[in-house]
Amino acid sequence: MKYDPKNELSDSELESLSDEALIEYLDGKAEYLKQFSAPLPGYYLKRYAYIDAANRGSKITDEHHKNLNKMAKEYRQESNRMMAERLKSNEDGI
Repeated sequence: MKYDPKNELSDSELESLSDEALIEYLDGKAEYLKQFSAPLPGYYLKRYAYIDAANRGSKITDEHHKNLNKMAKEYRQESNRMMAERLKSNEDGI
């Protein structure tokens, strides 16, 4: 079942979907909502990773920390790209 933002399913309709149809519907909704979100800033990415590790009783390794830094840099570049596109699409540049 495909997600239609103009005609969302009610809770009872969602409950009546098969597992496969529900997953397809939720995947479609996630793809639709992604267009309105920005990448997570590096500070929060690292913060949530460390909080998650503490809750699980584990620690962040040096390699994991390096990966977090790499992801933070990629997310920042994506965020900058999205902001530049928004500025270009706006006539006033603001």
